[in-house]
Amino acid sequence: MKLLAMTVLLVTICSLEGALVRRQAEEPSLQSLVSQYFQTVTSYGKDLMEKAQCHELQAQAKAYFEQTQEQLTPLVKKAGSDLIHFLSNFMDLVTQPATK
Repeated sequence: MKLLAMTVLLVTICSLEGALVRRQAEEPSLQSLVSQYFQTVTSYGKDLMEKAQCHELQAQAKAYFEQTQEQLTPLVKKAGSDLIHFLSNFMDLVTQPATK
């Protein structure tokens, strides 16, 4: 009977110790996962910087911004003048009943 109790106790302790070892092994994996994530983000950032240093890409971006500015400038000016005209008409409507 004592032998059976000792065997059960030994098996229980070994299984609990194994569970504890597995938990301790899982903790560094979370740290390694976070570390891996930051390494991946860093490598993507370095790759992006290398691509951004390419003069062809910079020239394309500059041409795109210049073209966009040329297209949007007249639209913004027209929208500004339309807004001023609208507000002017609105102010005229507000002041007319006050003068009567």
